[in-house]
Amino acid sequence: MNIATFVDHFDFELPGNVFKSAVALGDVDNDNDIELVVGNMEGDLYIFKGQRQIQKISGLGIITAIAIGDLMNCGSNTLIVISGDGWCHIYLCLKLSKSETTDECIVKLEPVHVQRIPANTKVLLLGDIDADGMLELIVGLTDRVIRSYRWSQSAAAGRLVPLHKWECGNQIGSIIMIKDINGRPCLLVSQPGVTALRIYCPIAFPELMFEKIIDYENEFNLELRNPSISSEMIGNIKIDKSKDDVNDINDNFYAIATSDGLLMLAKQESIIWSKNIEHEVFYLNKLSITESGSDFLIACSWNGETFIIDQKKQVSTFKLGEPITAFCSGMYTARSNTKPVSCFVFITISHKVCIYFDMKLPNTCTESLTKCIENDNQLSKLINNYEGPLRKKLINTCLYRFNHNDS
Repeated sequence: MNIATFVDHFDFELPGNVFKSAVALGDVDNDNDIELVVGNMEGDLYIFKGQRQIQKISGLGIITAIAIGDLMNCGSNTLIVISGDGWCHIYLCLKLSKSETTDECIVKLEPVHVQRIPANTKVLLLGDIDADGMLELIVGLTDRVIRSYRWSQSAAAGRLVPLHKWECGNQIGSIIMIKDINGRPCLLVSQPGVTALRIYCPIAFPELMFEKIIDYENEFNLELRNPSISSEMIGNIKIDKSKDDVNDINDNFYAIATSDGLLMLAKQESIIWSKNIEHEVFYLNKLSITESGSDFLIACSWNGETFIIDQKKQVSTFKLGEPITAFCSGMYTARSNTKPVSCFVFITISHKVCIYFDMKLPNTCTESLTKCIENDNQLSKLINNYEGPLRKKLINTCLYRFNHNDS
């Protein structure tokens, strides 16, 4: 296992405790910069931009989940904040205010809607579940219920309109949206014991069985130490493909992680590979941190140790050195007038927000010279001109005797 070291980081003070779904990265003010939003159990919402906190909103109850996206389907992102007792607060950037210390314009989110929905929200997801080009709000509750809503705008006001309700057999771990082999969107809901519930929208796809249990344990002959172990999922993983794989749909790839450290890469209903990292995992995400552009799996444990797994099962680990209560990874605009960069966000037990940014890793997988030759058509043709002892001598010279300083 490789050790990763990241240096660039910011620290912010953040009082109170934070639910793991109450941390989000996104463009809340629609200025093409990515901000960080964190809500705590005391009802305070904090918005961070670059190296400073730019706004605090209080009195929101016990904040359990946050999402950022175009909920109103108007081309502008909104901030959705849901409390444990079911109050859904929606914020929109109606105007930009000028900073008192710099000439930079900063976000000021304004409340545009408050609505009561069923209590005990655990996870939030924005996605087009019925393939109509409009985003819906998918809400997972602690009582094993999933509900979907759509924003409906009238001349006087708008509101969230309930669309669907599904009941799961067991506790919900996480909810992701993928596309099936025919390109139809569906929800995957992680369930205990490395199983998932696949859900189609019954109105958009009435010909399909809209609920199905997928049992990965039986399909892949997995040996679980705890058959009722909980799991997390992340979808739409960008695969590092060869040119021969152009017919593959990247949206079909997703990952599963059990809370005792078993990671799996999957496509449709099949497990491609599995890897045991021998640590407890409470968070799973994806992130591109190399020049190849392909996604790495990011798994985080409660002690702050973060595992970075490439698609060849090579593992690097980053140690924060402090226990955490929440974690998030994604893109963040660390400095003004710059592009967003990859980042890790840790919420520590000492009530701090630690943002590690602009993280880059070299190629985590070492390839043999033989593999490099196979992947290079021109070099492969050249090597094939040599046989037996001559080929062996050429490879030996390239590996051990060639001096790069003389070239």
